[in-house]
Amino acid sequence: MAGFSGLGNWNKAGVGIAKTSAPKGSLKLFFEILGVRIWKLFGLNLIYVLACLPVFTIGPATAGITKVLKNWASDKNAYVWSDFKDAFRENFVRAFAWGIVDIIAYAGIFSGLYMYSAIAADQTLNASPVVYYGLYIITLSVGITFTIMNYYVYLMMVSTDLPMKSIIKNALALSYLAPKKNIIALAANVILPLIVFLLIVYLNLQFIIILPFAPATLAGFIICYCCYPVVQKYVISPYYEEKGEKNPEIRDFSDSSDEVLFEDMGGREKPVEIKKKKSKGKIIS
Repeated sequence: MAGFSGLGNWNKAGVGIAKTSAPKGSLKLFFEILGVRIWKLFGLNLIYVLACLPVFTIGPATAGITKVLKNWASDKNAYVWSDFKDAFRENFVRAFAWGIVDIIAYAGIFSGLYMYSAIAADQTLNASPVVYYGLYIITLSVGITFTIMNYYVYLMMVSTDLPMKSIIKNALALSYLAPKKNIIALAANVILPLIVFLLIVYLNLQFIIILPFAPATLAGFIICYCCYPVVQKYVISPYYEEKGEKNPEIRDFSDSSDEVLFEDMGGREKPVEIKKKKSKGKIIS
């Protein structure tokens, strides 16, 4: 019996699902995951803001949200509070140390940018502005590289057992190995906070209520979605390959070694032919 528009016709073979079907496109999957997790992102952002109020805990708090966001970006389950708390505690020492490095580094970078631009624009000085514009560009480049490195430092911190020396070395290399993904991550890190800032300054100060709920975790989710596959490709997968093992976090859709409970014929089944009973003519006696 056919349903609406032919749906529900069980006598006709469908296309089925191929056994080796590939995962969804990355952009489609991104918005599907985001749609499911969006309200949890707001709650995670609030936890992050509260955890960062003591400035010295910025590092461990960033490690905490990175662990949760990394799992979500990989389309895996993560518990907002418990996973945040575990990553905060387990990575406290080295995340605390790296957080101090962040504070000192960004203080120097922003001071340099302000100072070099001010000196270059000052017409009363006899110094050539070209030199200071050059220093400004160098400082800006260092700042961009250091920011992208940060994405990978925290991702490797919560995903591997590598020592900090190796994490920093790998982070520097990864900041140049995936330029497209890194640019998207950097743009999210700049544009989303800028949008919130403009809403607060130019539209209404009441928009400041957005800050506890956005945009740190939204930008962080985009960063993890872009950058964690790079960590998988260049750091985690080579580790398993060296041991001769399969990376458990990467699903191989062509692997047929798993136990098969049932198999979809994938459109190979034949339509069911219904045999009509031959009716005998009535005999009139």
